[in-house]
Amino acid sequence: MAEFLLRHPQHRHAVRRIQIVAKLPYAEIRDNLIAARLLPIDLLRCKLSFFGANQFDPKSARWMRITMYQHAPFPTELARMQADD
Repeated sequence: MAEFLLRHPQHRHAVRRIQIVAKLPYAEIRDNLIAARLLPIDLLRCKLSFFGANQFDPKSARWMRITMYQHAPFPTELARMQADD
């Protein structure tokens, strides 16, 4: 790899990213993003899950209903909880 990067230093960022995510199976979307079977809503579900969405209720291939922060504490409950919970 070092020899390659000495010849092609413009690829150092791509190589570094590959090295970092090699040990992290969920760091990248690992799917063929240009495949005919992939629907944009599949990527939307992935992205929404990072923001706390759960219970996806797909109504069609174009839109869905989601539940956000289910079972999360209310602001009034936060004061009574452990600080590191």
